Amino acid sequence: MRTNFAIECFALLVVCSASNPAAAAVTPLPQTEVEQAVIDALPAWQGRKAQIIDYLDLTQPLATTTPWALVVAQGAGPTPAPEWNDHGPIAVCLMAKLHPMHSQCAAGTYWHNDEGFGWPYSLLAARVVYAARNDGQPLLLVQTCSAPGINGNCSIHTALYQYARDVDSFRRIFVNVNGGPNNNAATRFVERGPLQGDVIIDTPTSHPPYKYWIEVFAPGKSGHYARILRYRSITRYGDGNPLPVADSDMPEIMERLGLWKPGDALPIPPHMPKGCGPLVMRQGEEWCKTLRIASTPQQ
Repeated sequence: MRTNFAIECFALLVVCSASNPAAAAVTPLPQTEVEQAVIDALPAWQGRKAQIIDYLDLTQPLATTTPWALVVAQGAGPTPAPEWNDHGPIAVCLMAKLHPMHSQCAAGTYWHNDEGFGWPYSLLAARVVYAARNDGQPLLLVQTCSAPGINGNCSIHTALYQYARDVDSFRRIFVNVNGGPNNNAATRFVERGPLQGDVIIDTPTSHPPYKYWIEVFAPGKSGHYARILRYRSITRYGDGNPLPVADSDMPEIMERLGLWKPGDALPIPPHMPKGCGPLVMRQGEEWCKTLRIASTPQQ
């Protein structure tokens, strides 16, 4: 039975002074001081302190009216379970104006219980992505993984945050938790092409025929993401296709959304597998013509 531990921490701090709304005029937070503030705020473990594993200035990329940064720290302990003894859970901190009295992370809080997610144990991604062409509509993408189970699998938590200029803060506009990379479950933010800005989720089914539930989410009028498509995939689990599920089913996804039709050029995956030859269609599924991987039984 898998045990999941983590720390989620968001320091959304009150900014007391007015500033110029022009992003170029805003001075980023002092990285060294911000990192030290996070380290000091997190509890030590057996004399050891947390370590900073990622730092991302958000002031320029998201054109914030006051300085903002994302800081991710890795706790020294306690470890989630005896078999995982390399480090403790991680803390994910959104930091605004630095102030000794308020620069702290709420250690020990959970992701929302209704998301079925344990405490984050490792960081998979923390970067600025763009929902529109020419670096338009910047968003903050954060993806973490829970402590892995005996089989190496983990629960993956994916969230998108939008900067709200009117309140000088960040709001979460998308969140999803899936069962991890085993059996090819995945959550992908589309960074280019006709579906740029959308999120594709594939979830393996647990009964025959062993395929996937494909879901596509897009920003709604409120800015929050809403599901615009759900269907059972063309791709079968363990069919030998080296393309990720979202890529092998991309023609079907785009056809259902009115963005592709048979006879059009096949969608090009963002990352082609090594040795992948020309792209072809086989029974409605996109394949590498010259590449196939060994089939894997359903787990």
